[in-house]
Amino acid sequence: MQVNDDILFGLDETSARSVNGVRVSQYLLSCVGGSGGGGDRLENFRLTLRIVKEWARVHGLYSNVLGFLGGVNWAILVCWVCKENPNAKPSMLLNAFFRTFANWSWPHPVLLSKQQTRPMKGVTSHPIWDPVNNFRDSKHLMPIITPCYPSMNSSYNVGDPQLRRIQDELRRATKISNDVCFGRKTWGDLFKGNDFFRQHANYLQVDISSSNEDEFREWFGLCEARMRILIAGLENPSYGTQAYPFAKFFTRKEDEEDGGEGKYVSSFFIAIRFAEYAQKIDLGPLVMDYLQIVNSWEKRTATMDLKMNLVLQENLPSFAFEVECAEKENEANDTDSTATETPTKSIGEQEEEKTIEQATPALTKKKLDDSATPSIFISPLKRAKIG
Repeated sequence: MQVNDDILFGLDETSARSVNGVRVSQYLLSCVGGSGGGGDRLENFRLTLRIVKEWARVHGLYSNVLGFLGGVNWAILVCWVCKENPNAKPSMLLNAFFRTFANWSWPHPVLLSKQQTRPMKGVTSHPIWDPVNNFRDSKHLMPIITPCYPSMNSSYNVGDPQLRRIQDELRRATKISNDVCFGRKTWGDLFKGNDFFRQHANYLQVDISSSNEDEFREWFGLCEARMRILIAGLENPSYGTQAYPFAKFFTRKEDEEDGGEGKYVSSFFIAIRFAEYAQKIDLGPLVMDYLQIVNSWEKRTATMDLKMNLVLQENLPSFAFEVECAEKENEANDTDSTATETPTKSIGEQEEEKTIEQATPALTKKKLDDSATPSIFISPLKRAKIG
């Protein structure tokens, strides 16, 4: 499958990579549509992708800015599975998706087609992802390559902590999907409360706050954009630490009448595991790079604050478990699907898709609360300290 390169005429590298967002989407839709049964295959792709993305959100894996995978990354992975299984239904595609990428040999790249090394005649040549001749490309941990020229690794942000969490959750999802195939579980189990806040003993809670709403958004944006530096700092084998980030911000307004300070607060959690040989560890040096960057921000005002506290599992705030409550309420109340069934499908196929859609929180009429998805604020701070 090829996307016409005519649009690249006269474009510099920045512009060419910018328009590739649309070109990649066109390629994916054309790739899964194919010829013969294209309509059904396209719908199977879309439904599978929606389910995978919702699964990623529930389990704290959906955020490109935090070093996890974003929309285009998940779309390319799902497209790869659909391409390998062109006649499979969504239930089979889901099982194949989790099984395939739980066992993928990273950093072996995911490629939808052979890389195009040169553009068509008349189009300016641009650098492509090349781990053989480019040292930086060779260090990428989870290469998911865009199919259009100039190709690039769409997941260059992924670090060791994020890759470890993605692999862990893929293995759990594989077990669940296998159990579904044998009738031991249902697809709803794929979205039942994640166990992240029950899997670890220690968590670093990062609270981003401001008493001014506009300044909070600005401050939050900065802190979120630099959060990968904090995550990378906490992953330090020489100190005996491993980081397990959860890609979700818990944003709320603390009202003064409820004992709060009238601030807008967004909390982020990173689980930390310590090596057996580690007796006493000072996290100060591990978070220093992040603190220096946010504390020296020139636009920071007196209302902007950031605090870090090491919290034991039993002392985690109750709002960290609110997603579980929302999912349980969803499961109890949701009974119909919002997806429109196509009359050309058999009753068995319609029932299969209906079952999967009803089990997926974001596809039901009663959707998860906005707090269950990654925040879209853009951000600022004041004193940054570790409690």
